[in-house]
This record gives sequence, C-alpha cells and structure tokens, in this order.
Amino acid sequence: MNYATVNDLCARYTRTRLDILTRPKTADGQPDDAVAEQALADASAFIDGYLAARFVLPLTVVPSLLKRQCCVVAWFYLNESQPTEQITATYRDTVRWLEQVRDGKTDPGVESRTAASPDGENLVQVQSDTPVFSRKQKGFI
Repeated sequence: MNYATVNDLCARYTRTRLDILTRPKTADGQPDDAVAEQALADASAFIDGYLAARFVLPLTVVPSLLKRQCCVVAWFYLNESQPTEQITATYRDTVRWLEQVRDGKTDPGVESRTAASPDGENLVQVQSDTPVFSRKQKGFI
C-alpha cells in the first residue's frame, strides 16, 4: 500500500515538474504516471522498513505526516540523476525522522504494536517442579 498518490506529488511539487522528471524515463519521451507510481511504491517500501519494528503493517489509516514523508522520498528517487542540495537535505531529514520513529523517539500518529491482553476465565497456567540443576545441586538429585 502506498502512503501517497501521484495527486499528492502533484499537489506538493506541481504537475509540470513531475512531467519533466518522468519524461526521460519512458521509451516514447512522454510523461508517465507509472514512473511516479513506482517511485511512490519504492518510497512506501522504504518507509515500511522503518515502521515494521513498531507498528502492524499495512497501516489502516495513513497520517498526513507519513504522506508528506513518502512524497519527499519519492521525489528524491525521481531526481536520482541530479538531486539538488535542498532535495538531498530534505531526504536526509526524512531519514533521520524515520530513524526516530523506529527508535520510539517520535510518534507519527499511528497506533503502535501492543500485545493483546487475554480476556476470559479459562486461561492457561504453567506449573513446573523445582529445577534439577542449580548452583547448589549441580545436577545431583
């Protein structure tokens, strides 16, 4: 599941700039949304790598902050041949933010992975005998 769409890229960076970037990557030299879709899919997979440690994927609701970060990474991928300093700096900021999300220092607005609490009366209990080996017994019964 992509965190952003081609329309999100167009809203953030304009349709004209997107067409200029996708033209050289097609056989006929025409703008192609499939190139942008592939960049968005790659960016979403990249983001999933950071989110998988803390969140259940795929996300049911995509926060607007993740949508923005997906657009930043996809735009960096589309500019792979000649990214400007601003594009590179924004991409690096996004990677740092994703690292903070992965480490639990930043909240992206997504429900984190939690262990389900057991409900019910008949829960399993485990009982065992005393250990055979210990520091005092050293294996002798």
